[in-house]
Amino acid sequence: MSDETERRLTIDDVAKVAGVSRSTVSLVLRNSGLVAERTKIAVREAAERLGYVYNRTAAIRARHSYLVGIIIPDLTNPFYSELTAGVDQVLNDSGWISLLGNSWESSASQEKILRRMHEQNVDAVIICPVTAADQSAAENLARSGLRVLQVLRRTEADTSYLGIDYAHGVALAVDHLSELGHTDIVLLGGERVYSAATERYEGYISSMRSHGLEPRHVPCALRRSAAAEKVRELFDKEERRPTALVCFNDVVAIGAMASLERMGLKVGRDVSVVGFDNVADAEFVQPPLTTIDTHARQLGERAATLVLDSIRNGSPMSATTIMETSLVVRDSTGKAPLRS
Repeated sequence: MSDETERRLTIDDVAKVAGVSRSTVSLVLRNSGLVAERTKIAVREAAERLGYVYNRTAAIRARHSYLVGIIIPDLTNPFYSELTAGVDQVLNDSGWISLLGNSWESSASQEKILRRMHEQNVDAVIICPVTAADQSAAENLARSGLRVLQVLRRTEADTSYLGIDYAHGVALAVDHLSELGHTDIVLLGGERVYSAATERYEGYISSMRSHGLEPRHVPCALRRSAAAEKVRELFDKEERRPTALVCFNDVVAIGAMASLERMGLKVGRDVSVVGFDNVADAEFVQPPLTTIDTHARQLGERAATLVLDSIRNGSPMSATTIMETSLVVRDSTGKAPLRS
């Protein structure tokens, strides 16, 4: 093989022969511990067969690791699973690899994950920050030195943000219920300790008042079991029960519906329920859930695209990007019941 031909060889050639992505080849040649041994052997054999010699100096100059970190607060929430799938698909199609971290709403865990990702020299981090009331998490994020895109929630850290128009989404839910004749509409879930909850709450208050209705917020943890328990307490204690619930997310809505059915109340007839997110399960619960579609997969795809464009162009991301929501009407909402 001539010197000219050898100089033209790239890791793309090695990737094609080995049947892997270019980012995987890059990881193997840098002796990363993130790649399986069988894959390492295949890549090294392909490089040897082609006569490819890894130029470590050039790789350092390139400054790309082809790794992007994703940090979410709760992987058990199907919304985050869908969001992550959207991010990962775009990264994978572009030759990047995603590193996933689950913070479990812990500032300490988030800091540890950020530190590990920094050690892996990730090109960027896409993060839904923890909900801790203290500012330590935001400060650590700002100090990390990484290219950071916050999604869904924003802290005071000076980074770019990709979010949802939460206020408009909740307003769509309240407007829908008002049109059905409901006047006793409760906002269920959320504790207003972070931006996504605050924006939902403000949208609910504004929309209720625009219809001349009295707002009422009933906080609860964002778990099915917590929502079910809170709904049971609400309907056991109230002399005038609400006829409709606008839920913080679909997880809360599904828990609320289960509790209502156990109490002998028919969802969509006796009590209307609206969720938020339109996760996959929303269409298949009984009755199918009316919800606000936040287009989780598209949100993830947009996040990955913003990050990759910034990396490739060496330019900052837009300071703020907001995506719209839409109302999906199913059987969990119906006309307000007549009251004596």
